[in-house]
Amino acid sequence: MNTIKRILFSFALLFTFTLSGVAQERRLQSLDGPWQIVFDSGNEGRAAKWHTRDVFQGLERRAIQVPSCWEEIEKDYEGLATYGKTFEVSKDWKGKTIRLQFDAVNYIAEVWLNDHCIGRHEGGYGPFEFRVDDLLNFEGDNFLGLRVLGPIVHTDQVIDGVGPNDMPHWRGAIAGGIWQSARLVATGQVVVDDVFVIPQLEDDTAHVQLRLDNTNTKSGMQDVALSISHEGEVVAKHDETINLKPGKNLAQWVLKIPDAKRWSPGEPNLYTLAVKIAGSDEEQVRFGMRELTIRNNRFELNGKPTYIKAAFFEGLYPHKLALPDNLEMAKREIRLAKEAGFNMIRPWRKPPPPAWLDLCDEMGVMVVGGFPIECMKRWPTVTPHLRERIENEVRSGMMRDRNRACIVQWEIFNEIYREDLGRFKHDVSLLARELDPSRLILDESGGFAGGSNIYLPYQLQPVVFNDVHIYPGAPLSRQDYEGFLTLAKTEDQIRELGLDVPAVDSRSVIKPGRLTYVSEIGYGSLPDLVDNNKRFERDGNPLAPAYRYHRELADTYRTALQESGLDAVYPDLRDFCLDQQTIHGEGNKRMIEGIRSNSSTCGYAVHALTDGDWVVGAGLLDLFRNSKPELYEATKEANAEQYIVVNVLPRNAYAEQGATLQLNGINELSATEGQLRVEVLATDDAIVFEKEQDVVLKQGIEPLVELRLDTQDWSGSYSVKVRLVDRSGKMIARNSVGLEVFTKKQLLVPSVKIALVDSAGALRFFLGQKGVDCSEFSNETEVSTPVLVAGAAPAKTQTELKAFAEKGGSVVVLECGDNRLPVRGGKRPVKGLWVGVGHVVKEHPIFAGLPSNGLMGQAYENVWARTTLVGLDTKPIVGSVTHGHWPAKRGLPSYLGPDPAWWGTDLGVVKQGEGRFVLSTLRLVDHLGQDPVADLILLNLIRFASSNE
Repeated sequence: MNTIKRILFSFALLFTFTLSGVAQERRLQSLDGPWQIVFDSGNEGRAAKWHTRDVFQGLERRAIQVPSCWEEIEKDYEGLATYGKTFEVSKDWKGKTIRLQFDAVNYIAEVWLNDHCIGRHEGGYGPFEFRVDDLLNFEGDNFLGLRVLGPIVHTDQVIDGVGPNDMPHWRGAIAGGIWQSARLVATGQVVVDDVFVIPQLEDDTAHVQLRLDNTNTKSGMQDVALSISHEGEVVAKHDETINLKPGKNLAQWVLKIPDAKRWSPGEPNLYTLAVKIAGSDEEQVRFGMRELTIRNNRFELNGKPTYIKAAFFEGLYPHKLALPDNLEMAKREIRLAKEAGFNMIRPWRKPPPPAWLDLCDEMGVMVVGGFPIECMKRWPTVTPHLRERIENEVRSGMMRDRNRACIVQWEIFNEIYREDLGRFKHDVSLLARELDPSRLILDESGGFAGGSNIYLPYQLQPVVFNDVHIYPGAPLSRQDYEGFLTLAKTEDQIRELGLDVPAVDSRSVIKPGRLTYVSEIGYGSLPDLVDNNKRFERDGNPLAPAYRYHRELADTYRTALQESGLDAVYPDLRDFCLDQQTIHGEGNKRMIEGIRSNSSTCGYAVHALTDGDWVVGAGLLDLFRNSKPELYEATKEANAEQYIVVNVLPRNAYAEQGATLQLNGINELSATEGQLRVEVLATDDAIVFEKEQDVVLKQGIEPLVELRLDTQDWSGSYSVKVRLVDRSGKMIARNSVGLEVFTKKQLLVPSVKIALVDSAGALRFFLGQKGVDCSEFSNETEVSTPVLVAGAAPAKTQTELKAFAEKGGSVVVLECGDNRLPVRGGKRPVKGLWVGVGHVVKEHPIFAGLPSNGLMGQAYENVWARTTLVGLDTKPIVGSVTHGHWPAKRGLPSYLGPDPAWWGTDLGVVKQGEGRFVLSTLRLVDHLGQDPVADLILLNLIRFASSNE
C-alpha cells in the first residue's frame, strides 16, 4: 500500500480517516478508538498464544486508545505487548476485496485475524496492509490480535534477535505501539495500489503513475477515469479502458493542466487527482505544481531564487507525545513558524503524522522529508540487518509522502560519525532517486563523513555541497560572527572583506566556492518552567517523561541556584528562565545576521522550532507551543525579508578611540526607497547621537551607511537604534544593538606591585604597557604582593604557589582551563549547544563598572567562560548554571530527557590556609588591550587581590 490518506484530528483527540467525495466503490471502517492491551515483559505471549481470542480474553487486560503511544499508560515501557480488538463488519461487505490497514505501528507488528496469522511488518513510521476478506466473519464479530515489539533503547534485552538500538530510528519524541490510525477498506476486485503524481512545470503537466492490483485470477478490461480539480473545479481529465493482468499493473498518463497555479509558501495552491476504477475502487491524492532545485549556486522554487529559512523540528507534544495533542496545537506551531519568517520546517529523524503534513500542504510551508534513521556516535547498532532496515525506512517514508506538495527535498542521513554508515550514502541516495525522480536528495546533513552531496532532480550524479552545522554558543563573539561571514570564502575573498581567516568551530566539511547551507545553528534556553509545570500538573500525565523531566529541571535548577548562592541574583526561577531566553534570542539573531550577510550562503535552519526531550530548551516555542517571547521576537526580526544589520565595531569601545557604526541592508524584495534614522541613546533615554538620511534598500546584500561615533565624552551603556521607513511613514525595517563605552579613568591601573607566573608572556606584555610594576614570582615573593598566574605553571611553581597562599598570600589564576587546578576540583565544558548556559555574575568589586546581578549578556561576548570549575569549596562570583545536554547518567540521548541541572564556578575565591586562590575560567588574556571589558576585569582582579576583602 502507498496511497496518501487525508487524516484529520477528531475532537476526541483521535486520528480518524476521511476521504471527501469517496464513491460507493470504496467503503471504510475505522478501527480507531478503544482497544485492549497486555504488556508482555517476559516474552510469554507468542508461545502462550495471547494473540488468539480465547487466550487474550482470559488475560488481565488494560484499556488503550488507538491511535496512541503506549508510553501514555505504561511508564517508559520497552519491549513487547499484545493488542486485541473485537469488531463487526457489515454483511454488505461480503464478496468485496477487504484490506486491513495500519498507518504506523512501532516497531515490529505480527498480526492475527480470527486466530489466523495474516502477516508481519517491520518499521515504526510507515503504513502497511493485509488482504483479509477471506478470514472475516460477516455473521458475527471478529477478533484482531497484534503482537508488537516496540523500540529497545535503555533496557538490556534482546527480543526476537533485536537488541538495544538495533532499530535504525531516533528514539526521541517517543512512539511505541499502534500510534497511528487503523481501518478496514472494502473495494471491488481491482484495487488502486499506488498513485504517484510528478508535476512538470516546464509544460504544466502532471505525470501520473498508477499501480492497480487486479485480485482476480484472470485478465480483464477495466475502465479507468482520471480527473484533476482545483478548488472543486475539474481542470483536466482522462478516461481509458485498459487490460489488466492478474496482480500488479502499472499504467502512466500525462495530463495537461491549463494555466497551472504554482504551490509555494505564499500561495499554497493544491490540486486533487481523483482516480476512479469503474465499479471497483476510487482514490484521491493531493499534489502541488512546484519544484525546488539548485541553479547558479542558489535554491530556486518554481524557477525563482529562494533563500531557505528553516526551523528544525522534533515533533514532541506535552500529552500525546508523538502525536499533536489536538488539531489547533498543530496549526499553531506551523502558523507561528510562518509568522516568525520561516519558509521551511526540517523534521528531525521522525516522519510527522500525515495530518501534520496535510496542514503544511494547506498552510504553505516547505518540509524536508526525513527518515527514522540516526547515524551518530553510538547508535544505531551496526548489525547484519542495518542496511536492509535503513532501505526499508527510506522506501516506506518516500512511498507514503511522495505526493506531498510541501515536501520539496529528501534528507537521508544526519551527522555520520562511523564508516559503517558512511559507506551507505550513495547507494541509499540512488534508491531514493529511483523512488522519486523529481526532488532534491541530500545524502547527509552536516557532512561529517567526508562532506555532503545533493542530487538535483532527475540526476544520478550528485553536486558537492556545503551543508554546515555550527553551534558557537552565546553571547556570540565577533570572531564567531566573522566565522559565518567567511563561510565558503577563499582566503583572498576573506582578506578583501578586511577580515582575518577565522577557524570555524564545526565538524562539517566546508570548501570555498560551493553552495553553502547552514542546516543547523542555534542555542538554548529554558522554557518558563514555572508556567510549564503548572500546566503539566493541571492537565498532564505523570507517567510521561516530559512531565517528569520538566519537574526535575525546575527542582534541580532551584537547588543549583541555592547551593551556589546564585539565588541571591535569581530568587525566582522564572526570571532566570526569561533572562536565558533573552541571551538565546540575541545569539540566534547574530548567527542569522552573519549567515544572511554572507553572499555565499543560500539559507539556514534554526535549531529549533519547538522544545524536545533531551534537547529541551532549544525551541522558540515550549512544548505547549507558547513562544519564548524575547527569543521568538528576536529570531522573527532577524528572519525579516527586509532587514538592516547593525554592527558597532568594537562592541565594547575605549572612549578615546571611538567606534564605527556599519549598517548593511538585506532585501529579498524589490528595491525600496526610505528614510533611515539612527539614534544612540543612553540608559536614561537621552539621545547622544542622531542622524537621518535618505537611502535605497536595494535587492540583495548591500552596505548602506558607515558612521563614525565620537565616544570620547561617553561612558557606560548605550543602545543604538536604527529604523527605516518608507515615504508614507510605514516601518520597513528596524534593529538595535548595545554599546559599552569605557573611559581612561575607569581603566586606570592600580598603583600596586604584583608578581607574575606567565609562561607565554602575554599578560606581562599588557601590564608592561600599562606601567604596572611586575616581578617574577618566586619563593622569595612577599606575602603582601598579589600573584597573577597565566598559562601552565611547572609542578615546582604550583607547590610554591600553594605554600605562598598558605602563608596568607593572594594568588589569581587566570583561565584555569589551561592549568592544573591548585586546589581539589575538576572542570566541565559550558559552551552550550542546544542547551543554554546561564553565566550568572554577581554584583562584586571585581565587576565594578560592568553589568552585573544577572546573566552575562552581549557585553561579555569575548570573555564568558567555556569551561567551569566544579567541586570547589566556594560560592562563585560568576557561576555557570545549566543541565546535562548529553544525558550521561541515562545512557544515550533519548526520550527520558536531559540530565539534571548543576552549577560550576567561572570565577570564585577559595581559601588556602591563611590566604586564598582567586580562580577564573573567564577568557581574559587573549583580549587584553582589545576589549575594555577584559581589561577592566583584570584591573579589578588586581585591586581585589591587593585588598583584604
